[in-house]
Amino acid sequence: MQANKVGILSAIVASICCVGPLLLILVGLGSLGFGAFFGKYHGLFSGAGLAILVFAWTLYFREKRRCAAEQCDMRNKKVTQTTLTVATLAVLFFLGANLYTYSGGLFGANSTRDATIPAQLEQVTIPVEGMTCFTCEISVEHAAKGVDGVFQADASTQKKSVTIEYDPDKTSVPEIVDAVNATGYRAQMPTSK
Repeated sequence: MQANKVGILSAIVASICCVGPLLLILVGLGSLGFGAFFGKYHGLFSGAGLAILVFAWTLYFREKRRCAAEQCDMRNKKVTQTTLTVATLAVLFFLGANLYTYSGGLFGANSTRDATIPAQLEQVTIPVEGMTCFTCEISVEHAAKGVDGVFQADASTQKKSVTIEYDPDKTSVPEIVDAVNATGYRAQMPTSK
């Protein structure tokens, strides 16, 4: 039944903007600039995944109606129902995860991380454009943490920035900005440190 394949395709399309950058990081290609590409078209991937999912369910119900009218047994009915249910959950998960990121987390809660910084470290917040979801945050944090001397990186899609704790004896803000820019996101020098 075609609905199976279309359902699987919907889950893949809806997840590509989130899973794509993570896979690039895992295989060591996170600095090629594709993370921002996926994020830039996040809405397109999510919308297409949802539309494809609706089409998959439509195919399923058409086949079910046809079989009911012809009094035939629907081939692979249980497998198709299971596949479409899993695809629906996947699409809803990725849509929900991105809405969660946009809303600033659970009820807009801030990080509970201790704000104290060891004496030798400095903190800077770098504006970053192009982040659209939680995997964008992961890509930006990964790039920043890849710079020798960066102790901590906390990116926020909602704030459109990354807060960095770094050792100024080992790195500089321009080096960190360059590392983030290498991923395809647009980091800028902060107006004040």
